[in-house]
Amino acid sequence: MTINTTQVAQDFKDIIAPLCETVGPAGFEDEVAAFIREQLKDYKVEIQQDVLGNLIVHKQGNKKQKVLVAAHMDEIGLIVRHIDKDGFLWVETLGGIAPQQFFGKRVIVKTETGHVEGLVQSLHPGRPDRCTSMPESVHEFFIDVGAESRQEAEDMGIEVGNAVSLWYPTTFLGKNRVAAKALDDRALVFVLLETLKLLEQTDEEFPDFYAVFSSQEEIGARGAIVAATNIKPDYAIALDMSLATDIPASPDRETINKLGKGTSIKVMDKLRTGVGGIISDHDIVREMKRIAKDQHIPYQIEAYAAGATDASFMQTLNGGIKSGGIQIPMRYVHSYEVCDVRDTAATVALLYYYLCRSTQFTA
Repeated sequence: MTINTTQVAQDFKDIIAPLCETVGPAGFEDEVAAFIREQLKDYKVEIQQDVLGNLIVHKQGNKKQKVLVAAHMDEIGLIVRHIDKDGFLWVETLGGIAPQQFFGKRVIVKTETGHVEGLVQSLHPGRPDRCTSMPESVHEFFIDVGAESRQEAEDMGIEVGNAVSLWYPTTFLGKNRVAAKALDDRALVFVLLETLKLLEQTDEEFPDFYAVFSSQEEIGARGAIVAATNIKPDYAIALDMSLATDIPASPDRETINKLGKGTSIKVMDKLRTGVGGIISDHDIVREMKRIAKDQHIPYQIEAYAAGATDASFMQTLNGGIKSGGIQIPMRYVHSYEVCDVRDTAATVALLYYYLCRSTQFTA
């Protein structure tokens, strides 16, 4: 089957706004899981949800190999730790989010009864006491939901322990770019959904396929660890973002990936602490590069000594799993993120052809 990348790009444009704007901070992914279930309701797949909230979609293949491909549902966010007497909310972070991302942001508090909108502000908002240095801690920020007392905030349904999503509207920039919250990793959730769609239509042979829409990646890949331990795949691939460093003042020697230049094949990542990270399975990398060349898919390579993905944690489970990664280059990660529609279509094509035409699975 030949992939129509123009149609894939259109599918992406059609779904990315509601997908990104669904609220799902790490550990609170239920709304994202419900959205994905709705997209898959007519597919010939088996769907299960495990105790950590992973949505596991099994598409039966040739039973020769078992392949797990993960895209995480969660987004970075905040969690309410205290409601003061005046109704202001004080928070902790869920995932890697820097203080400069908090100033004047609109947020959505996810309660048991629905969503409550609010604004993040700092202890020095500009008037009368202006900010003269960058706050170093989330504890220097609070959320204003319009309440005049703790009781009024509680009457809105707000409780300590509620998750908070930082909200950015989805915006299309120029001909090929999209900006949104949670493109990391909802753009890759789309890739996994679109791949399942293509497998529904194909006559080509593919391995037993486990699409894992994973939970809690942003706080340590907890969902993927549990899913891979239970599924015991022969191969594990993580779908995630790669840093696009093609921005002003970024020197050429610091280049990782660029927007519009194709999908990204992971060779290495590494937590700066030196604990964790991945050296991708060499055979997986070689096969992905071969497939990309054979199918004329534009691609880049990521070898970057920071960050980690679900694959970084799955690789050492069950005595070792052959693991790698496919990514979409992305600017402004964990902020108002931007990716390129063409790179997304290339990522779908690489994953589909890798599953259906790799000698690792069909020989």
